[in-house]
Amino acid sequence: MLAVVPFGFNSVQSNSLRTQAGAIAQQYLDDERNALLHNIPVPAATTSPIDAGQSYEASGVADSGYGTFAIAPDGCTTVQNAGASANVYSCSVTVSWTESGSARSVTVQSYATK
Repeated sequence: MLAVVPFGFNSVQSNSLRTQAGAIAQQYLDDERNALLHNIPVPAATTSPIDAGQSYEASGVADSGYGTFAIAPDGCTTVQNAGASANVYSCSVTVSWTESGSARSVTVQSYATK
């Protein structure tokens, strides 16, 4: 029964990282859409530190340095031509990180009209 505790804690921590990545992606997506609508420069690709919160010490050694999220906005591509009543743009942001030696990513996408 005690073996379930580390598995459960690691699952919660993994979900926390995914939620953080989604929130960061949504923030940059909002910035990207705002840039498109106001004709200002699109936010550049950047990084953000990972906040891993409290870690589970399975080996008696605290986890350290979870690294960073890599944030890559795509710049909003046109999906409908100017001949229509409004231009429609597809905007997306991908946030990537490494977790337990594996590459992970979350992509958030939205449409904007102008």
